[in-house]
Amino acid sequence: MTKRLEPLLAAELETVEADDGVLKRYKEDEERVQQKRFHNLVCEETDFSKMTISGVIFENCRFWNCSFVRTEFTDVMFQSCDLSGCNMSDSYMNRVTMRSCKGVGTRLSDSVIKNLLLTESNFNYANFDAARLEQVKVECTELNSSNVTQCRCKNVVWKEVQLVNASFFKTSLRGMDFSDSTITGLVVSDDNTELRGAIVDLYQAAELARRLGIVIKNL
Repeated sequence: MTKRLEPLLAAELETVEADDGVLKRYKEDEERVQQKRFHNLVCEETDFSKMTISGVIFENCRFWNCSFVRTEFTDVMFQSCDLSGCNMSDSYMNRVTMRSCKGVGTRLSDSVIKNLLLTESNFNYANFDAARLEQVKVECTELNSSNVTQCRCKNVVWKEVQLVNASFFKTSLRGMDFSDSTITGLVVSDDNTELRGAIVDLYQAAELARRLGIVIKNL
């Protein structure tokens, strides 16, 4: 498996403290946001669509119901940020880390997502419909009732992820290891083709077998 690439960030970045106006001015002037560390920003229902953001760290920032539609994120780190309700559909992400973040109901549909680490976060009800996922690792994260449907996946790793009632409709899970994750109530198509080649433990296999009407004795 090809190694996932980490964000390339400068050792020293200009810090912007609790001033959301700076980010808005970049949007208004159609300028690239780069080599910045944003700290304690609070933005609500703000339009940041079609921006280019690179070499940036967001720390303890809150973006509630903001639009990042068709925004490009390259070499970006989100640390302890709240992205709940944001629309990040049709976006491009490469070498991005989201650590200890909240993204309940965040929309990432139709996005291209490469070299992403999503860790220790809550992205319940997130929507990844029709996204392209490549070199992605999700670990110690909640994705309950999320939609990961009709996605094209390459080298996607799940590690201790909560995926209760998550939908993988028409997304192939071949080669993905769910053995240390929770996949109760996984939603797939009636013929279960998405599950072919998925790696699960014995108890998960027993639950999945019930979809086929198979009963495993003495488990």
